Amino acid sequence: MNIKRYKLHVNFITGPLGTQPQKDVATEYITSKALDPVTGELPADELETLPDAMEKGTTAFHKLDGKPIYYDYMVKGFLKEAGSVFNGLRNVRALKSKVDNLVFVSPRQIPLHCEGEITFLERPLRAQTAQGPRTSLARSEKLPDKSWFECELEVYDGPISEGLLCDLLSYGERKGFGQWRNGGNGRFSFELKAL
Repeated sequence: MNIKRYKLHVNFITGPLGTQPQKDVATEYITSKALDPVTGELPADELETLPDAMEKGTTAFHKLDGKPIYYDYMVKGFLKEAGSVFNGLRNVRALKSKVDNLVFVSPRQIPLHCEGEITFLERPLRAQTAQGPRTSLARSEKLPDKSWFECELEVYDGPISEGLLCDLLSYGERKGFGQWRNGGNGRFSFELKAL
């Protein structure tokens, strides 16, 4: 079976927001949901890169040697979301499932490059609950505009063409990447080159 490889370069037009809770909150969640099925242990690489104590309710970036990173599943998750939105594009049915099964991202830890300081963005969160409308504050780390990352995509032979990948990625110019995408955060341009 043939595999096509691409280099993906993403330039953030607007800075993305951190998505990870503090180590204690994330550890509790990962313990309940993401134990390794073979070893029964927590994914150590993710726990090591989580932020330590921050202000309550703050989300941040995973960090390796003090520098922000994404994990491969963030890129794949974006592609799957775009596949769900554009199901049937270029006559490919079950596009989200095809992306999930035929597209692979590497490396696992993707360095995020930025000029300038990581800042914080606070915003209200509104929810309709059984007790009526509720509002709370969310606080997230934010990378500067013009931050960027590079990774590789490996695509198994099938309906996912280079053109279709470009269509899915172009959704990011409007939708964004990471938290509070609907607020315009994490919008990006990209370059995709076959290797």
